Amino acid sequence: MGTVVGIRLADGVALAADRRATDGSTVRSDDLGKLFAFDAAGAGATGSASAIQEFGRRLEDELRQLRDRQDHGPSIDALERLAGDVASETGAEAIVAAREEGIAALRAIDAEGGSVGDDVLALGTGAQVAIGGLDGVDRETGVEEAAEPLKDVLETVAERDAETGEEIDVWTLADG
Repeated sequence: MGTVVGIRLADGVALAADRRATDGSTVRSDDLGKLFAFDAAGAGATGSASAIQEFGRRLEDELRQLRDRQDHGPSIDALERLAGDVASETGAEAIVAAREEGIAALRAIDAEGGSVGDDVLALGTGAQVAIGGLDGVDRETGVEEAAEPLKDVLETVAERDAETGEEIDVWTLADG
């Protein structure tokens, strides 16, 4: 399963996720991309490897259809609805990010499609440890400097959670 986190910073939001894929207690890969970047939106998913991959493909398709109907990126509310539908169909959990009136925001989506918004979010097997680490991140940090503190948080999680790997990806969305 692994861990995905999201945090609101001084000038935007950042998502980070490990790359480990497990099957029970067996590590299948340390190269599974769990972050998905779209036009002015992003998502980080956790769950089984197949659920994560299907979530990313399906959400990309839904966003492409939305983009064909409107000439701008999705609002956080629209992304939340689309991701909730996809999550309930795939069994993945996700943290999504998009702008609302120029301000980047986060939402956590559970496997049943329910959602919650907050400035600090974590999902997956290392979520409890991650939340503790995220509470120590200086939220006045800008998105350009977000990679190191988020990698540090997930490296700490990886030391305590066998399903979270040490290879970390970070994605950011600035206000604008």
